[in-house]
Amino acid sequence: MAIRLNAMKRALKKTGSIYLHCDPTASHYLKMIMDAIFSEKNFRNEIIWHYLGSSITAAERIFPRKHDVIFFYSASPKYTFNQIRESKLSIHMEKRWGKYLEPDGKTVLYESIKHESKEESRSRKRITKKFGRSPIDSDIAFEAKPSLIRSVWTDIPEVRNNTKYKESLGYPTQKPIDLLKRIILASSNKGDLVFDPFCGCGTTLHAAEELKRKWIGIDISQFSAGLVRNRLLNNFTYLDRKNIPVLGCPLTIADAEDLAGSDRFEFEKWACGEVGAQGLYHEPGERGSDGGVDGVIPFYYSKEGLGGGSPEKTFAVVQVKSGKVNPDNVKALSTTVRQSGAKCGVFICFEKYMNTVENNREKKKLKDWTGEFNFIQGLSVERIINGEMPNIPGLRKAA
Repeated sequence: MAIRLNAMKRALKKTGSIYLHCDPTASHYLKMIMDAIFSEKNFRNEIIWHYLGSSITAAERIFPRKHDVIFFYSASPKYTFNQIRESKLSIHMEKRWGKYLEPDGKTVLYESIKHESKEESRSRKRITKKFGRSPIDSDIAFEAKPSLIRSVWTDIPEVRNNTKYKESLGYPTQKPIDLLKRIILASSNKGDLVFDPFCGCGTTLHAAEELKRKWIGIDISQFSAGLVRNRLLNNFTYLDRKNIPVLGCPLTIADAEDLAGSDRFEFEKWACGEVGAQGLYHEPGERGSDGGVDGVIPFYYSKEGLGGGSPEKTFAVVQVKSGKVNPDNVKALSTTVRQSGAKCGVFICFEKYMNTVENNREKKKLKDWTGEFNFIQGLSVERIINGEMPNIPGLRKAA
């Protein structure tokens, strides 16, 4: 890590800053390395991100973890910093005014409390004193005042690694986008460059794009590159695949064949990332049995026509083969789809094996209001290289 941090120091502008998070097993060592590379004089904050929820159970015999530590250093005393203010109710004010709050969560109108004598009396006296008249319904009885964000952040919940949560991509170390937005807003201005050398599922890049910053992301995982690109395509309609160049991943059939021959596992993860698969059955970079599931593609499905009812959130199972495909491989995918509760399945392999897929896949078809798609469909690596996506509702836009 020291070598990497040294490289980051060389790349950082004099007005730039660096934020570092690592789990408690190594963060205290990294603090000393950061002091040596960036200088203890440029240490600005130890930020405590305190979040709700914990995956720790009582049986594990430790106190449940409720926070992460983030180290904030600047490149020099001339660093960019924008103070962030927030209108936030204290616990006392939440108890006192919570049930009267307007949808903005920050104001209370006099009309909403006038039947509660205690609070009405206090508000009436304050409003009368301020305006020299009796209060009217539209007067503000209470308003949260903006205050500086301090070094303990308690207002940003964690992202649970479960795809039923709206923001979750099923990525094991995913951080909430609001956390990265706060950091980017504080330490950069529009048009500045944001660099994340461990970008994972792309939360930093998503936040930077939304805040009109330029960005570069790096990750060691082949899976991450495709996942990040599809995340950006699905959230920013003005982008297309040409706007998001990816270096270091297969760009030609020869590249894909080389990766499949040298590292079958990384080839599978690259293919999953290219088609927007999420919720891996084991963590990216961790080898192990996947039970016939290399990844899942979540999507919304509703029956054909306007009377199809509310869309249900479901998913497609992705199976990737880096080499030879036999009929049993293809037939097994139908069983996996049904056993996992998925709506359909996608079988990815090289074009020379696609006849085997087509001759042995279950021919059942599904329809929704966007069109028809196969229960089991094949997709060749060659078509993926050319930018084609599975024929699944929601992915047609990304293609």
